[in-house]
Amino acid sequence: MVVNASGAQEQSQQQISFSFGRNWQTFLEKHLTPERERRALQSICEFMEVSDLQGRSFLDVGCGSGLFSLAAHRLGARSIFSLDVDPFSVRCCQELKRKVGNPENWMVEEGSILDAKLLEHLPKSDIVYAWGSLHHTGNMWQAIRNAASRVEKGGLFYVTIYNQVEGRRGSNFWLKVKRRYNRSSAVGKKLMEWAFFLRYGLISSLASGKNPSTFLQNYGRERGMSYWTDVRDWLGGYPYEFASVHEMFRFCTRELAMEMVNLNATNTTGTNDFLFRKLGG
Repeated sequence: MVVNASGAQEQSQQQISFSFGRNWQTFLEKHLTPERERRALQSICEFMEVSDLQGRSFLDVGCGSGLFSLAAHRLGARSIFSLDVDPFSVRCCQELKRKVGNPENWMVEEGSILDAKLLEHLPKSDIVYAWGSLHHTGNMWQAIRNAASRVEKGGLFYVTIYNQVEGRRGSNFWLKVKRRYNRSSAVGKKLMEWAFFLRYGLISSLASGKNPSTFLQNYGRERGMSYWTDVRDWLGGYPYEFASVHEMFRFCTRELAMEMVNLNATNTTGTNDFLFRKLGG
């Protein structure tokens, strides 16, 4: 069962001590390499089944580190608009923009996709990219609706949402873990991060006959991310909502008048990747 409106509101009113932006600052300072940039470009091209973004406008909703806005720039997007509610994420994105010469066709702005006034002046784009951001807004379904409204007719909506999983270690279990992480001290957070690594990194690797060191070295091949950055992102990411593939498909096709173009689904509490096309053009 997804978190309902009242549940999302309750989450947004609770303590949040984790900043995605501060986490991304560490990633940029310590882990961003040309190889990670290459993997980010590759992940966009492979899932969208394109070789570049020439002539297309790109709206990055919840830009985080700015890595995928940078990827859009490298892929030749006609215009790029990067949006994030976290001021530290905005600074990260601005720093990446500065490193490539502050191109005039790349705008970076602080704000929430839930802000109706902001929404009015967000440009409609050929590609709206919302990777792992809308389920942290505290009002996921409205955030999806708002982001999708910025897709041009015939344009693409690339969105990822946490998968809904029932059971003892399912979505509601992780909701409780995230609450506890945000309430913890700096030391408590570090202990929870190492406990996560021991349970889901070290022991899982050994149980499957893999070398844990190799696991860490190879981590990030799909999107160019960093293991410890993602661990903190996962544990600290709150508010936290989730949906099944069926719920997302039904919502986006029936309510938002879109058709599904591609899907990368998981059976874990990780993210499902969706690519929708807006009908009517």
